[in-house]
Amino acid sequence: MPPKPTTYYFHGKLLLTGEYFVLDGATALAIPTKLGQRFMVRTKPAASEAETVWNIHYPDGSASRQILLYPGDWTTDPQPNEASFKEGLLRLLQAVRRLGIDSRAIVQHKQIDCYLEFPSDWGLGSSSTLVAFASQLFSVDAYALLAGWLGGSGYDLACATARGPLLYRRTESRPEVTPLDWSPAWLQQTYFVHLNRKQNSREGIAAYRARDPEVEDLAAISRISTALLEPTLHLRAAARLLEEHEYLVAHTLKLQPVKERLFPDFPGTVKSLGAWGGDFAWVLSERPAQEVAAYFNSRGYTTFLPYKDLAL
Repeated sequence: MPPKPTTYYFHGKLLLTGEYFVLDGATALAIPTKLGQRFMVRTKPAASEAETVWNIHYPDGSASRQILLYPGDWTTDPQPNEASFKEGLLRLLQAVRRLGIDSRAIVQHKQIDCYLEFPSDWGLGSSSTLVAFASQLFSVDAYALLAGWLGGSGYDLACATARGPLLYRRTESRPEVTPLDWSPAWLQQTYFVHLNRKQNSREGIAAYRARDPEVEDLAAISRISTALLEPTLHLRAAARLLEEHEYLVAHTLKLQPVKERLFPDFPGTVKSLGAWGGDFAWVLSERPAQEVAAYFNSRGYTTFLPYKDLAL
């Protein structure tokens, strides 16, 4: 009887405040999502000639993607601009080797199945959950692995293993992660709306890096992140804080806020999340949930999730 597979699970993520500015040390407010990615590692079926079989299973019932790693793959440098999953995976395994771990020896004769619980174009962390998994599989530091593979602030790695909301601040040494007991009543009048496109976060970061963010703006973003935690805060006050946040990011990036661009007549607040221009937006409104959903559905934005349905 074959041994049972080893199972791992990691949560997806949403950055509620601090997008871009978190790279430069601003305090960000983030949440893990109820949806994540599950990984199973087992002995590879003997019938496969590949050294390692890597399967990705999608939640919408579409055909799984299979990546086969052969002995020659370990001696070939992956192309830095190649967008295929196999090339990205090989670059990840290279990053593990640079940390002093023989990644080939660990995944040799293994089948690894990845079960993604959300559509890959939602931007909830298919890459960050993969890094979190790899860090445990290969016993390496997750933040060091991320830095050697894709880069980024690392807040998504904190969310991968979190049990609830958190404050995240990047430092020169180890990131500061503060778990929160945060569930104010006004969150029940907020929603997540998918903007029907996947935004490339690396392109967004490059656009941010081309600007010169003000130190005062970093402090303002941190202030907004912590102000949202005030226990006496109500929906309108939270909306004002998030509208100020939108203005600060828009001013830095020289971009139009999502509400001005897509929803100027919406009776409430719409805040961009993640890389501006895609993925999810965070919606706050005093109107009934059915009315808010109808507004977005009538405009073709049908992925509409109440806060409690997505946030862990």
